[in-house]
Amino acid sequence: MIFQYKYELKLSQLLKFINFKKLNILDFGCGIGNWSAKDIKSQIVEKITLYDKNKKLIKNLKKKYSNKKVNINFNYKNLKKKNNFNLILFSSVIQYFAFAQLKKIIHDFSKNKKKNLVIIITDIPFVPRLIEFILLPFFNIRRFIFVLPLIFSREYKKIDFFSYKKVHFKNFEDKFNIKYIYNLHDLKFLRYSLVMTLKK
Repeated sequence: MIFQYKYELKLSQLLKFINFKKLNILDFGCGIGNWSAKDIKSQIVEKITLYDKNKKLIKNLKKKYSNKKVNINFNYKNLKKKNNFNLILFSSVIQYFAFAQLKKIIHDFSKNKKKNLVIIITDIPFVPRLIEFILLPFFNIRRFIFVLPLIFSREYKKIDFFSYKKVHFKNFEDKFNIKYIYNLHDLKFLRYSLVMTLKK
């Protein structure tokens, strides 16, 4: 990505919605990596796998994370084949996926799943980018100041941006129990988060 808004999502926030003794996490669309040393060392964390489509991030991620619990794997086919994750996290990245792409990813990782799986999607925009930008200074001035120069960037304008209403996720109700929650990031009123728990 051409930008990375820094907001650290804490493990303690996620644990409110998960009841697993050990976590094998896939951070899908990890960007520059926002896992703290404290969270990585947590006894409940068995493994964190970082994935992003931007392979240029690998070098910096390897420098940032030397802990053996952190696995950097940018090979989608390999991840799909391995598929031993019980928590998949989409943290502030869903707006860059078309719905068909998101649907395929969720299908790939929930297909023939025998054990528990929770998918947490955070920072989901429900209004178009321009409307969100106009409203942003009323809800989060810090984000507004960060986004302001990007709005006029030619490269930023080329990036597809997708908003998601709750009706989109009805497509997953046959396989998942879905719980809509307050946004786990710092934009509480213009975005939301959700927890998808695989039905047994």
